[in-house]
Formats: sequence, C-alpha cells, structure tokens
Amino acid sequence: MAVDRISQLVVKVKGISAIVVVSLLLNYLAGNSLHRCTDQFWSNSALVCQRLWVAVLAYFHQDESLVSIVGSTIYTMGIFWSLNLFLTVLDLTGRPAAILRYKIQPDKNCPLTHTDLWRAVKVAVFNQTIVGVPFLCGLHIMMKRRGCSWSPEELPTATQALLEMAVFVFVEEISFYYAHRMLHHPRLYKHIHKKHHEWTAPIGIVSIYAHPVEHIFANLLPPALGPILMGSHMATAWLWWGVAILSTTIDHGGYRLPWFLSPDFHDYHHLKFNTNYGVIGLLDRLHGTDALFRKHISGETEADLKENNMADTGSKMKIG
Repeated sequence: MAVDRISQLVVKVKGISAIVVVSLLLNYLAGNSLHRCTDQFWSNSALVCQRLWVAVLAYFHQDESLVSIVGSTIYTMGIFWSLNLFLTVLDLTGRPAAILRYKIQPDKNCPLTHTDLWRAVKVAVFNQTIVGVPFLCGLHIMMKRRGCSWSPEELPTATQALLEMAVFVFVEEISFYYAHRMLHHPRLYKHIHKKHHEWTAPIGIVSIYAHPVEHIFANLLPPALGPILMGSHMATAWLWWGVAILSTTIDHGGYRLPWFLSPDFHDYHHLKFNTNYGVIGLLDRLHGTDALFRKHISGETEADLKENNMADTGSKMKIG
C-alpha cells in the first residue's frame, strides 16, 4: 500500500512538474513575443512620426519660425474645426437624433440658432488669428531661448513624450485654475470673463469664445507653459496642443458622449459660474471649489446645500 501511494505521488509530482515547465516555457515564449511586438510597434511608430515630422519641416522649407507660427496655426485650427464641424452640425440639425439623448442641457441651444453660431464663429476666428498668431510669434522666441528642438533627429522617445505630457497636464491645471479663478474676481469678471459666460449652455466653439485678454492668459498660456518649462521638442508640443484642444472642445461641447470623457464638470461651471474652475478638478478638490458640483452629482440640489449651510450657521450661532 505504501509503495502504491508513493508511486501515485511520484506520478502526480511528475504531472505537476510537467505542467509548470510547459507553463513557464509558454510564458517565456509569449513574453518574448509580446516584447518583440511591443518593440516593433514603437519602432515603427517612431519611424512614422519621424517621417511625418520630416515632411512638415520640408513643407515649411526647414524654417523653424514658419513651423512654429504658420504650421502651429494651421495644425491647431484644423483640429479645432474638424471636431467642431461635427458638433455644430449636430447642434443645428439635431441629427443624428440618437446622439441628442446625450445632451447635458437639452432645453438650451437645441437647435442652435444661426445668429448665435455666427456670433461664436466670429470671436473664435478672431482669437485664433488676430490674437493667436502674435502669441505664437512670442512663443517661438521663448522656445528658442529655452533650447527646444525642431530637428527630426532629436525627436523624443514615446516614454519621454508621455512623461512630459504628464507634466503638462499638471502645469495646465495649476496655471488655468488660478488664472480662471482670478478672472472671476468682480473687477475682472465684468470687463473680461463675462463674455465667455454669455453661454450658460456652451457649445464646442465657445471654448475660445472669450475676451482677447482671457484668451491669452487662460486659453493660450496654460498649455504653452509646459513645453517651455520642459524644453520640449516642437513635435511633442504639437501633440500636447492637439490633446488640449480636443479636451477643451469636448468640455464645452454640451454632450455626454459615451466614447469621450464626461464634460459635466465644466458644463456645470457654465451653469452655476462660481464652481469648478480647473481642468481635471485636482485644485478644485484641494480648495473645495467643487463642493456644489459634488453635491449635485450626489443627488442634492443647490437649495439643499444652502439649507445645510444655513443650518450649520444657525448651530454655530446657538453655540456662541
């Protein structure tokens, strides 16, 4: 009996050992294969990016200033108007109708009037050209002095670009939050920021519907500071500016589309004004300026919040 048990145990150990060895072998092969595929993907992507950047430089005759000023204007406007064309058609026509159910404020700008659209377009184009081009001229000088590169041979690795963009996110959050909150000071709001808040239910184009001073200090400067701070390659700056434009357009788009990040945070700012000043909400949470929004999404109304505040005040007075 003991011999039989020992024999059975040996068979089980051999079977388990075989399974472990095969599993390790398959894992090793799969790991190497995945590693090779990942390396090949990044290598091919880097090659494509390099070729595209070489083409951009060639188009502008290797002139770095033209790339920074003319190229950046064409690139950013192209991204901005491509997405806003879709959103504008949706706002004007209500088609495709299936998307209308995602509208955050369905009782406003549905449909959007041609008068309101033209008003927004004129301001947006003015800011992109008359305000934006001189800003890019100054930005080019600052990036040159900072030592930023335009060379295709100095393109960053994917890891480096992602790390820099992570820094850009926090730099934009800090600079935009405090610039935006400053614009809500009564002395500045009346003369500058009130223009942007003419739209309590914003549309995508309204992301740059602003007074020229606000456009410079709240729309252009925050996403530009990161690349200057990091001394980034112009290609990385372009990638980041594209992401920033898409993000702010979606934030003002007015639709809670399932395949995009939710714009509720900033849409609520346009609805209530004195809440949600930042981009990602980090500093709002730190300073407590998202309290009304958090109450809203948790099911409490503004009246409930005021009633709670009054109750708290009354309790303190009684205690005193």
